[in-house]
Amino acid sequence: MKVDVHHHAIFPKYRDRLAELGIGAQPGIGLPEWSARASLAMMDRVGIDLAILSAGSPGFFFGDAGLARELCRQTNDDLAATVAAHPGRFLAFVAMPLPSVEDALAELDRVGSGKAFAGIGLLTNYAGRYLGDPAFDPLLAELNRRGSVVHVHPTLPVHYPAAKIDLRPSLIEYVFDSTRALVNLMLNGVPDRFPQIRWIFSHCGGTAPFLAGRLAIAEPLPELAKVDGVYRTMRSFYYDFALATTPYALGSVALLTGDERLLVGSDFPFVDADTVHACFDEANDVLGPTSMQVVAVDNPARLFKEVI
Repeated sequence: MKVDVHHHAIFPKYRDRLAELGIGAQPGIGLPEWSARASLAMMDRVGIDLAILSAGSPGFFFGDAGLARELCRQTNDDLAATVAAHPGRFLAFVAMPLPSVEDALAELDRVGSGKAFAGIGLLTNYAGRYLGDPAFDPLLAELNRRGSVVHVHPTLPVHYPAAKIDLRPSLIEYVFDSTRALVNLMLNGVPDRFPQIRWIFSHCGGTAPFLAGRLAIAEPLPELAKVDGVYRTMRSFYYDFALATTPYALGSVALLTGDERLLVGSDFPFVDADTVHACFDEANDVLGPTSMQVVAVDNPARLFKEVI
């Protein structure tokens, strides 16, 4: 079974509420149209059997914890209904109403054990707090107890648009924010303190594979005291290849981790079906058919063995 772990669902109630608030996918860019039918058509075109749906950016927290709870609850219910309506084609990642850890734990208790959900979806930062922030430790402890798979999706850093570069932020800021989140997890010793969490980072981990050697050289510095080996830690993570299928991106993380830590990601519908098809062809050229079998079939079968 070929699995896409980076695939978004955008439900009408979520879209409408964000439109009321004047919030788009990113500044100046609206949310794309989505339907389960469109996802299935794209999946059939590129040979994907199962997609794991998630909400992704811009997320749910816009300064109002109550709104975040409401949006997450509605989204998780919509995700569960979509999975139930299309047996064998979809699973989902639970949406979390962070930065409130109390609310996140409550939502995890409400839906986290449901058969629709393959793991948890988190963003790189919440109101400027990155995932390694000690404030999130109670949630990470519970995810560790559950042995959860956690998919990390980028969002805007809080400093945007300070010193703004005239380019939509998804093109560079998102991959930089994935890097910040991954590095902050390591700096706070999260992978070793919560070793049962299985992390997936979007877009080949942003710029982290490129920076691995630079960080490894810095291991004697006091700020890396909690990192038990940069290379070892980064090789313990999984990486989806959404929008990162060039030899320069996918080739870099493949050299760092080997095939066994790579996963398929489409980023549909933020990436249109034609581009997804081209990216999948490019990934096949970079990895080769044998490795693509490992990435698309073998790795998700091992990672999600409890649910697929």
